[in-house]
Amino acid sequence: MSAALAAGLLLTLGTAHPAVAEEGGLRFDEAIERITAEAGSSYDLSGGITNGTDRTLDTVYLRMDLDPSFSFSTEHRNCWYTEADGTLRLNRVICRLKGPLLPGRSYDLYLGSVRFDLAAEDGRISYSVTADQSEAALLPSARRGAGGNLVLTERDRVEGRIRPTPPDPQAPVSTAVEIGTVHDFSVNEVTLRGKPGDLVKGDFFFVNNGPTSVDAVFDDEEDNETAVVAELTLPPALKVVKIPRNCRGSQSQAKGKSAPVVTRYHCWQGRTDTRSVMTPGQFEHFPFTFRIDGTSDTPGRITMPDRPQFKDGDGDLSNNSAAIKVDIVGGPTTASTVRALGALLAAVLALGVGALWLRRRSGAARTTGGDR
Repeated sequence: MSAALAAGLLLTLGTAHPAVAEEGGLRFDEAIERITAEAGSSYDLSGGITNGTDRTLDTVYLRMDLDPSFSFSTEHRNCWYTEADGTLRLNRVICRLKGPLLPGRSYDLYLGSVRFDLAAEDGRISYSVTADQSEAALLPSARRGAGGNLVLTERDRVEGRIRPTPPDPQAPVSTAVEIGTVHDFSVNEVTLRGKPGDLVKGDFFFVNNGPTSVDAVFDDEEDNETAVVAELTLPPALKVVKIPRNCRGSQSQAKGKSAPVVTRYHCWQGRTDTRSVMTPGQFEHFPFTFRIDGTSDTPGRITMPDRPQFKDGDGDLSNNSAAIKVDIVGGPTTASTVRALGALLAAVLALGVGALWLRRRSGAARTTGGDR
């Protein structure tokens, strides 16, 4: 009889309300576990609450913490919004939700549209719910929302939707946010043209092509002086005459005793503020002055350092390095060829003139012999 009574009770409550058996009490139980989004985009976020207590709750308080680059573009007038600042590391939203929330029942929420700004990176959104108003205290800088009320709707079905009970039922649950491609870094190909002895200028660029902004700090140094963003291996025909202020050179002997010394330059960004961002189209540039000091047309290379900061999230790795070319005017590929062609033409002309002279001489000899 007791088994039949238990079965009848479960049938009455239905599969929509499994939280009646949970020991966690009131909890936020319907949070999407993972979002993959682009920086600058928005996502419609939903959630849900289960009253696993044995009493009816007239009011509950929902708290949501978001990374500073995430924010709700949909607001509700029963929610208060606090932006991250010197004392609060995250954006915070606290909402007062009116019940009643019946024991063992679950309720859905449409939380609104959350936006990931142009500088957004991977982060989290966490949720917690309480019936104790003292646990949902507002900060002085909290601002009340201007939209309609955020309301609870009793959930009719839950299969496959609710989150498993965590080891600590009172701990916040969260949504992991993975931001897709946020930028495209690139360096530019440069071709320098001139004859040996000429001074030529080459401007090298490290650019964020977008579509989004990215933090402009690429190392852990406070002053950023070692945040190298471009490395140049110069063609053997070039000798540096003037170096940019934020570049430095180094020399290394290539393998083999007779191999030439290869000159490399490392260039770093000019930003020193760790809060700086590179917006789409923003760049660092490195203007060099060279002297063409040879006739070799062997190219050099400009590349980004082999570091995760220049690979993770970069939508196009093919432009992370480029050639440095030298077009020698009057070099072996031009003047030498002209001289060789001139010498060949002179030889041909000489042979032609010589052959004509021999034919005339031979003809003259035959005529003289006939007169005799």
